[in-house]
Amino acid sequence: MNPTAPPSTSSPRHARAEWTVVLLLTMLALLLPTHNSTTDAWYYAACVRHGHELLLPHHLLYNAVGWLWTQLLPASVDALAALKAMNALAFGGCLLVLRSLLRSVGGPAAPVAGWLLVAGSSFGMLRFATENETYILPLLLSLLASRSWWRGISGQGGADSWVAAGAWAAGAALLHQIHAFWGLGLLLGIVLSSGQKGRRRAAGLYMLPALLVPAAYVAALPTWDLPFTPTAFWRFVFYELYQGHAGAAPSGHTLLLTGISLLRTWVQLHGTTLALLLRWPALAAVALLCTGLMLYAGWSWWKSKREAAPQPVVPAAAGSVAEAGKLFFRTHLLILLLQLACALWAAGNAEFMVMLPPLLVLLLAPYRWPARPVAVAGAALLLWNLTFGLLPAHLLRIINTAPLLARISRGPAAYWLLADPNLVLNQLHYLTGRPAGPRSVLPAPALLARKQGQSPEQFREWLQERLAAGQPVYTDALDGPQLLDRARLTQGGDEAQRHLLQGFQLARTDSFPTSFGPVYLTEIR
Repeated sequence: MNPTAPPSTSSPRHARAEWTVVLLLTMLALLLPTHNSTTDAWYYAACVRHGHELLLPHHLLYNAVGWLWTQLLPASVDALAALKAMNALAFGGCLLVLRSLLRSVGGPAAPVAGWLLVAGSSFGMLRFATENETYILPLLLSLLASRSWWRGISGQGGADSWVAAGAWAAGAALLHQIHAFWGLGLLLGIVLSSGQKGRRRAAGLYMLPALLVPAAYVAALPTWDLPFTPTAFWRFVFYELYQGHAGAAPSGHTLLLTGISLLRTWVQLHGTTLALLLRWPALAAVALLCTGLMLYAGWSWWKSKREAAPQPVVPAAAGSVAEAGKLFFRTHLLILLLQLACALWAAGNAEFMVMLPPLLVLLLAPYRWPARPVAVAGAALLLWNLTFGLLPAHLLRIINTAPLLARISRGPAAYWLLADPNLVLNQLHYLTGRPAGPRSVLPAPALLARKQGQSPEQFREWLQERLAAGQPVYTDALDGPQLLDRARLTQGGDEAQRHLLQGFQLARTDSFPTSFGPVYLTEIR
């Protein structure tokens, strides 16, 4: 089979199906924002709401774009909700650009609507389309870069196509550094192309807008009170790396986390999944239906493959279009591998895999795929991820920190050893406008003892000193909902906390209800 195709000439019926998918998924993202936002989502929203740290090294322009977006809306609109809506609209933009690319590289017989449903219904895309995270906006710009790149490589555009591709790629990298690999892949696709006329000129035009990236970082230095020196510039650009927030040595543990994250990029599998099934057993019927639909899609594809002779979607195209199709395939396969390698290096970070579904469907679309199994697989993904992902996050109270925030405000002398202290601190930042939260909010015992320069013995000594001084110490890290998630895999459960607290009295003083059981506030005496 030959992954090449001329521009698609889809029928009006196909076009209506494609628009239906785009509008349906976009409306779902707009109508079902999560009500259980992440730690980072609260932080970015706090920065936007109060004009703090609008230029962050790892995703330099995300907060700035979010701030500009909120300035267009009435002051009464909640900043966090507005930023979720921004990402939902950007998600719709991703689907529109992906539609254009699929029609271009997939050929007239490609099931574009089905592929849009598959990519758009992946949990990776839906999750971040309904949250204030930094991954959908740069994906939109990278897809725009690929569209302009295709126009240049296929001869449909002139020199402006290469400049536009480079500009979109630079913008994507400024919104999140991870997309530098996408931009690098497009550049390598030009440089390594065989027989591409004027590839040096094309590469030069493509790289020209890349000068915007270092210029933007240089311009951002004063906002961090940094001097205009090469060392300051270098450490600012790679701030996350120098702070130890990025990268991990390959190991069996990181491979396990990478595998889990790769699976969750497509379907929501989490501690909440089992908890939902235990609380509402009828949901097992939905799980069985989704499994059945996936099996039917696989059987239908296998049957179609047996009955039809292997062939490309269209007869092999001639000349530049054929070469462009091959080059597009190789280049975007390289981009997919680069992004996957980066996610592996980042200890299987699921956030770094959000671009995999659109990349994969772009690689699969040029081949002959019957429309029905693709559409059925997409429908199964959508039903599963709605049932176990979007709807629970929107309707249920999985995180309930409001009572805890009230307790902290009433007890300034107390210390709070929390399972997710950064979430509480970022919520306080969002509510009060004060970037520096109370120093009494600290990580749970097991995490606190693992901090650099600390040990279990030092933690117990610190705890005894607090109690001797009459300062109450509380934790919410004991006996709460037992949901297996990444934090529990990396930090340990109740046993790790209790081991450190041996010899101290533990007394429950309060509880905060959630949809999966109460979170208990325990005083350490």
